[in-house]
Amino acid sequence: MPDHFATLAQPRRPWLDDEVLKEAFHRATAQQHPDVAGGSGEQASALNAAYAVLRDPAARLRHLLDLEWPEAAPSAHSIAPEFADLFQKIAARRQGSAALAKKMATAQSPVARALLAGEQGEQRRALESVLTETDAAAASALEDLRALDVHWTYRDTHTRHAVAALQQRFAFLAKWQAHLREVLFQIDS
Repeated sequence: MPDHFATLAQPRRPWLDDEVLKEAFHRATAQQHPDVAGGSGEQASALNAAYAVLRDPAARLRHLLDLEWPEAAPSAHSIAPEFADLFQKIAARRQGSAALAKKMATAQSPVARALLAGEQGEQRRALESVLTETDAAAASALEDLRALDVHWTYRDTHTRHAVAALQQRFAFLAKWQAHLREVLFQIDS
């Protein structure tokens, strides 16, 4: 397994500064680019893969877990208890959006579509509200990631569990943020 931290000369830590990481990626690609330094396409691919993993908190934490605790099996993906209410809101908004999409698909005339405009606006506001709540949870997860980094120790069971739980939070939130944005886009189109 490649060590993406080493590929971009970054410390193996939960938190990486986005600007520092971006600068390291650009510096490395400038040095290794096949057109500039005569490097191979494989080196460029490795740099791109490393950057893709390290800039995403969920992927970075998963990679960190794989590197630091390779013997530990990945934990089961379940909804964290603190997200139970949020998940119910997301599920309700998904159902409401699906129902609205059906109505809009069957609305044949401009008048019928216009009559759905109020419901469309209401659905949009509800989706934006849930997305705002999801974004706030992601911001809180980033704060927790910085706090974990401050107290970073290697090979500690408690730390491994904290990294795994945080990785699952990021994965859950990223998935639903993307989904909610997609649903909002569909409502607007």
